[in-house]
Amino acid sequence: MSDTEQAIIEQAAAWHLASLGHAADGAMDWDAFTLWLEADPRHRRAFDEVALADALLGDHPGALTAQESANDDWAGENAQPEPPRRSFALRWTGAAMAASLVVALAVWQFGMGSVQTYATDMQARQIALADGSQIELAPHSSLRIEGRDQQRIALEGGAWFDIRHDPSRQLAITAGQLEISDIGTQFDVQSAAGQVRVQVAQGRVRVSSDALGKPLNLTAGHGVTFDPAGGTAEVMAVPAGKAGEWREGRLSFDAAPMPLVAADLSRYAGVKVSVAKSLRGRRFTGTLVIRDGEAALRDLSQLMDLELGRSGDGYRLQPRTR
Repeated sequence: MSDTEQAIIEQAAAWHLASLGHAADGAMDWDAFTLWLEADPRHRRAFDEVALADALLGDHPGALTAQESANDDWAGENAQPEPPRRSFALRWTGAAMAASLVVALAVWQFGMGSVQTYATDMQARQIALADGSQIELAPHSSLRIEGRDQQRIALEGGAWFDIRHDPSRQLAITAGQLEISDIGTQFDVQSAAGQVRVQVAQGRVRVSSDALGKPLNLTAGHGVTFDPAGGTAEVMAVPAGKAGEWREGRLSFDAAPMPLVAADLSRYAGVKVSVAKSLRGRRFTGTLVIRDGEAALRDLSQLMDLELGRSGDGYRLQPRTR
């Protein structure tokens, strides 16, 4: 677990105690609590899991008794188990934060639930979530789904998401350094070599990252391209019908970095493509038909006035020699 995740759990434990009337200053600041929840989608998940941990220990006090026996600093030899179904936080007001952390860490792992992994080769794959949401995993991509409610997803490659609106659940998708939070919408995510592109077709999503600082809210018809090299995010308009266009045999780009263009061609056109280091700062705008991968690659090289050569079992784009 990262330092950031641990800090979030600590904050969630403190807010849980405060909500039960055990705030450090004796009062619960509901306005500040609301702002904290809205600042990062991970805050809501952590708070819910800490609250669940409290409830679980209320139902299974033996788990807490076992933890006490293993930690002499937490309780003495004469400590007695508390009656069932009493709030764990109320039992441990003196060392509530430490107790909350131990249980929250356990629930964080417990909350992972079953793990489902998917991977594709040359063909895309349809994935149905339990709530009726649909994911189309792009070729040469992988997806990892975790959590009791399938609410945590890790993507490598590309995917189209059609997510059913459910106010009680917030889906979180990690791609590269970005986390995309969904409240019920259609959007496309492409990730390659750390660069990530998100395009929203319907609804809205929230994009956050430690590298960004302030989260971005994207509505339908907008997208963002994230470059980890400089930690920059470029927001741009996405014409209707362009998001997820790879599903119809086309790739449209608007000032896309060349490494991302090459990765898309490698993934969807079935040809391995690399770009010279000197081209990584160049951008491409246009549409490529990907049914014939080599033809799409030749079109790109001509449009960009680049030299296309063989490189191992693939191709390499480099500046044209004069």
